[in-house]
Amino acid sequence: MTQTTNENKTKKVTKQDYNLYAVVSAMLVTVLLFIFCILFISGDEREYSENENRYLAQSPSFSFSSVKDGKFMADTDDYISDQFAMRDKLVRTRTKIDVFLGKSDINGVYIGRHHFLFEKPSSYDEERISKTTETMNKLRADNKSINSYVAIAPNSSEIVSKYLPFNAPTENQSKQIEKVYKKLSCFETIDLSTPLKADKNPEELYYKTDHHWTTKAAGIAFNQISKEMNINTKAYKYKNLAVATDFQGTLASSSGIFSAKDTIYIPTVTPDVSYAVTYVDDKKTKATVFDSSKLKEKSKYDVFFGGNFSQILIETNSKNDRVLMVIKDSYANCLIPMLIPHFRSIVIVDPRYYSENIQDTIDKEDVSDILWLYNANTFLNDTSISEKFS
Repeated sequence: MTQTTNENKTKKVTKQDYNLYAVVSAMLVTVLLFIFCILFISGDEREYSENENRYLAQSPSFSFSSVKDGKFMADTDDYISDQFAMRDKLVRTRTKIDVFLGKSDINGVYIGRHHFLFEKPSSYDEERISKTTETMNKLRADNKSINSYVAIAPNSSEIVSKYLPFNAPTENQSKQIEKVYKKLSCFETIDLSTPLKADKNPEELYYKTDHHWTTKAAGIAFNQISKEMNINTKAYKYKNLAVATDFQGTLASSSGIFSAKDTIYIPTVTPDVSYAVTYVDDKKTKATVFDSSKLKEKSKYDVFFGGNFSQILIETNSKNDRVLMVIKDSYANCLIPMLIPHFRSIVIVDPRYYSENIQDTIDKEDVSDILWLYNANTFLNDTSISEKFS
């Protein structure tokens, strides 16, 4: 009888404890939800996340049609997710947990050794590349008197592959670039892989936290391009000047890993060459290709030209009569300053933003040389060349 009574008491106590825990848990959840709601309502709506390097979803506009097709609820979900209180701290905490658990791929970024972050290498899409190269060949055929060059740079996953995480899926970018070159007719193709691979300190050629190459790598590429384009550089001295030591780029933003900081250098040329930089769409002219205001912002690589623009015209006091058109992605931004002394003018075109007729621009500026300058990942994924120049 005594044993039965004790068992009943034990069961009764356990049930009471369970009910107490349930009540306390419900109260805690309610309080936390209430706090987060207050923070969400009282907090300022952010337009841009510097840590993630992207624009955040804004408050969706209501309409019956958007409710009917589900767009309003989807936009609301994005809005709540992006504007959630303490979002940055929560994202960093999640990233730290992922890294602790040994995850080597976060949001398309490989987490390498020695604080190196890597952009996933692009695959070779035969149909896409054929469209791009056909467009380039057509433009080349329409401008037979113009010297045409192509330089595609490998990315960090090719040159500093020793720091990639173990068994990370990669591509042989040197072979990818060779396949592209074979599809191009009557172009002078420039091998950038060989001189970059030959450098004794490859870890200095790419940023640890960003997908771009460094100014040192651009200098190696410039030397190779100069040889192929018959540019005489003997009269000038080139030196890199450090302008920022706290750069954390796009790969850090995408992955949420901010364990390293990079130094940004700008190239300087002696003797000085006078030039004017005109941003064609904005109709603004400046006396330098560098925008020091960007060094106070998150995207410090934008110190070169202030970012990417559809068309920029650089006019110099060089005695050289050659006019260069550079069709490019952002890898070219830190290399172009080295080209300035060697051309009467340089026309810079970024097909991603360009909306004019490329042949009209070539004829108007009396272009004598065209240099296509890209990194492999961007070129392999590009559709703007075939869409804009066809």
